[in-house]
Amino acid sequence: MNIIEQSATTLRQLISTKKISPLEVLDACIDQIKRTDPEINAFTVTCVDEARADAKRVEAQIMAGEDLGLLAGLPLAIKDMSLTKGMRTTFGSLIYENHIPDHDDLVVEFLREEGAVIYGKTNTTEFGAGNNTTNAVFGPTVNPFDHARTSGGSSGGAAAALAGNMVPIATGSDTGGSLRVPATFCGVMSLKPTPGLTPFERRIYPFWPFQLQGAMARTIDDVGLLTAAMARDHSIDPMSYPRDISAFSDLETVDLKSIRVAFTPDLGFAPTSKMIRRVFDERISKFQSLFGKAEVDHPDLTTAARVNWVLRGLQYLGSQKDHFAEHKEKLSPNVRVNYEQALDLTTEDIAWAFQEHGNLHREMERFFSDYDVLICPGATVSPFPKEDHFVANIDGEEQATYVAWAGLTNALSTTGNPVVCLPCGKDDEGMPFGFQIVGPRRSDAKMLAIAKALERVFADDPELSRPIASLTESEE
Repeated sequence: MNIIEQSATTLRQLISTKKISPLEVLDACIDQIKRTDPEINAFTVTCVDEARADAKRVEAQIMAGEDLGLLAGLPLAIKDMSLTKGMRTTFGSLIYENHIPDHDDLVVEFLREEGAVIYGKTNTTEFGAGNNTTNAVFGPTVNPFDHARTSGGSSGGAAAALAGNMVPIATGSDTGGSLRVPATFCGVMSLKPTPGLTPFERRIYPFWPFQLQGAMARTIDDVGLLTAAMARDHSIDPMSYPRDISAFSDLETVDLKSIRVAFTPDLGFAPTSKMIRRVFDERISKFQSLFGKAEVDHPDLTTAARVNWVLRGLQYLGSQKDHFAEHKEKLSPNVRVNYEQALDLTTEDIAWAFQEHGNLHREMERFFSDYDVLICPGATVSPFPKEDHFVANIDGEEQATYVAWAGLTNALSTTGNPVVCLPCGKDDEGMPFGFQIVGPRRSDAKMLAIAKALERVFADDPELSRPIASLTESEE
């Protein structure tokens, strides 16, 4: 058995039944990181001694017959946007290059309580701005399928670590696609949750549909398992709400014939490339008959791009004011342009955006009275060169902002719906291709269950199954 290729749920079972030790699992991941990460650059910092101590603690609990947490003994990578006590946390910024927090973020506390063995931090864009994981502190994280291309962002380090079999589960975060673009680009899976499913105490505005913490993995069951460990009702987050975590750790079986699905290549407005459209059409033609109702349709989201840009600007005005005033020269172009353009917003712009935000929510509610799920591509383009900070042109169409090309993801961030990313083979350029599976608010567990049903179907078809990167060992 090759440990690093096993799913988290399989490893958790083997650990709890004493067929494998947490130390064996951790050491296998450490060896894989040593072999592959010098080329990929997924990790920003590792903590071998602390992780081994945690693994030994779980092993002692097992031998003593104690109750175990959901993630007992599983190596876990934390995105470098989350605070980790005593472990370097930079947010991908020179401003925090040597920052060592004195406490954990709330969700990190939960994960430790569930027995996760936190091995290290994964790379991100500066403050999560942009969809190419690179920064002035650690440099770029490349795509395991093609080292000349980006892994996506801003959770690109987590996605690359998973695709490189360096860790079985990883955390990410999402404001406009930061869980979904890297999952799509690297051929792994993620859940952008309904706001409030995973509580977050550092959200810049408490009642805000962005800045979400989510799970990433190589199987849907593993995404569900990690989500169950992250999802708690907590008063610190006013959007948090009660939920049954067993719905995530033990996903229901779904009869796809009972599901009404709408397919769209572009949500009606997103600048999706001709190649991605063609691959999307080809893939859905192979499995759409599995559903009880399958139609080409989409909600009216024509204002979503503008609403997203205005609200995104407000987020940067709140989060980057001091950084901009004191360390402007250290900030990346993405952060600077987002802040500077937000300064030009008028009160009329802001009032319109908040009103239209409500209209978009109501439109999605209307749409999901006719359908159970909406399926669209995970990204508008194939993974792009690692030197490019964003996609400036799609099929000859210039993109107005550094996030405009990612309309497929940032529109769904604006509406606040849960979205599961599911890989589906490769595109015409030989890179991973995947879907966004979108549902009504708080249908996160149902969307994971539908994705699991599709995952099983895809596994039997080489053209649809999750692509596997051909990894080469780095030279010492």
